[in-house]
Amino acid sequence: MILQKDFTSRFSFNPNLVGYMGIEREHFLISAADNNYTPQSAKFLKAIRNSLWTYELSACQVESRTRPQVDLAAIEMELLANENIGKKISRKLGLILLDQEVAEINMPLNVYPNPRYLKIARNIPVETLRAACRVAGTHVHIGVSDLVRAIAINNLLVPHFDALCSLGDHSSGERLRLYKTMATNWRPMLYRNPEHLFEVAEAESFTDNPRNCWKLIRISIHGTVELRMFGSTNDIDEILEWVSFIKSIIKGVL
Repeated sequence: MILQKDFTSRFSFNPNLVGYMGIEREHFLISAADNNYTPQSAKFLKAIRNSLWTYELSACQVESRTRPQVDLAAIEMELLANENIGKKISRKLGLILLDQEVAEINMPLNVYPNPRYLKIARNIPVETLRAACRVAGTHVHIGVSDLVRAIAINNLLVPHFDALCSLGDHSSGERLRLYKTMATNWRPMLYRNPEHLFEVAEAESFTDNPRNCWKLIRISIHGTVELRMFGSTNDIDEILEWVSFIKSIIKGVL
């Protein structure tokens, strides 16, 4: 039995990063030779040797991450640096990094050989796995000091959920439709307090691992509030617009 204090201890809040924001971008890997999706994430990550790049469930995807930053200019520099090195390595390997929200339905369903991902793939229907592999997005993290403040930020963002979804949609809703197919607890919700969050975690079976909360606005184990509704884009200015909008919503609360 998981106690509330055990659940709470799984979140790593850092008061020194309050108000800092980080971006995660998921990219598909395409073979330059035949323009098809290719499960080469392990090869790409071995070549890039950069801690800001990591794997995703689909072996046809990699993820780039920025370091936490406060200013938009600093976030832009991080995004540009990741983009430049990613393109350099992909060209060297005969690959293309593709920022696309929804992949073709016949793409390979190879999973990155991470124990957690392999277990997930074994235990879900193939159509759910297909939905998970076909979507790529951009996630925005907001640093907060503690769980009470995380709940306050979450509750400020939830009323703007529909607007945030529309802002980041480039597939006429198809990415979010597929996301909801694989994540039944996708809908963000308001929490009254930490006790209420724990009750929801118990009901939705993520007390032992908060990463199994797939809500499109969620409180992350990294000590952030994470927004997961934005799709993929190759336009860094658009990402900065999303960040600016989020900042306008939570202004004065952090």
